[in-house]
Amino acid sequence: MAAAYVYMRRRHQNIRRNRLLRDYDNPLDYLDDFDIIRRYRLSRPMIIDLCRRFDNDLHRPTMRSRALPVSLQIMAALRFFATGSFQLVNADVHNISRSSVSRCVRDVTQCLVNVCNQHIIMPTDAASLEIIKRGFYEISDFPNVVGAVDGTHVRIKSPPVDEHIFVNRKNFHSINWPGATHDAFIWSNSTVCELFENRTISDGWLLGDSGYPVRPWLLTPVLNPTTRKQQSYNGAHMRTRNVVERSFGVLKARFRCIDTSAGTLLYSALMCCRIVVAVAVLHNLCIDNRMPLPPDINDFPDHGHIAGPAYNGPLNDGAIVRERLINGRF
Repeated sequence: MAAAYVYMRRRHQNIRRNRLLRDYDNPLDYLDDFDIIRRYRLSRPMIIDLCRRFDNDLHRPTMRSRALPVSLQIMAALRFFATGSFQLVNADVHNISRSSVSRCVRDVTQCLVNVCNQHIIMPTDAASLEIIKRGFYEISDFPNVVGAVDGTHVRIKSPPVDEHIFVNRKNFHSINWPGATHDAFIWSNSTVCELFENRTISDGWLLGDSGYPVRPWLLTPVLNPTTRKQQSYNGAHMRTRNVVERSFGVLKARFRCIDTSAGTLLYSALMCCRIVVAVAVLHNLCIDNRMPLPPDINDFPDHGHIAGPAYNGPLNDGAIVRERLINGRF
């Protein structure tokens, strides 16, 4: 019996044991709900939902070593979106390599871009537009408004190709399709503009600043108002349209990677565009789920707003509509 015991013990000691790998730190396991929202902008249930939603796209089985869990990939990307911090800082926070952070940002960004049409939508049905009109009317009694338009700039590094067309009026490189492009030109080539041009949305006005043409469905301020009615119209227009500037400020406060306070997006121009779309998707998800705003939101202006010259082109066929509104309403 003793000999048999010694034999079995030696045989057991010689059996090759699988190498035990330490599990990656998962912030979902050790952060409370408040800290998760503060650091990643999304709640725990929202992050878990993204993990389920993008599991097939982000899960990578490998025989060489353990792949990053989907949850850690998403949280590393969310941390970048929320802070705009350098990849090395993000890597240290999540105990992963700098190259892994880069892949996380790239892959999660692409996942969000793939679903953008589900979350960035201009309503076209009458019921939804009526709700929007009521919301705008409550701001300053401006009737029939279904939206407000404006542009904002996102600072990027100097592109290696066509560098000059990305330099904006404040002399830094930015994404605004690209930085040197006028708001009116960007608007005329947008999908939302097409919805009004082809009468998919046939009832309702958009509000824009003087950089846009005045159209039957796009109302701008009166330059150099001379009557009390025109001044009243301009005041209501400014207060109502201001919601779009505040929206840019809220978006950039929530996801600092696209704000100048976090520095410059150190990616290609195409990747920067994808990041902008990705954070817009996340921002709308936060609104739908009533996520709290960052604590300093009231002191956070849109640093990317660059006032441009007044529109001086041929498209001003909405002047009669605007004048009729001024005389009949204000």
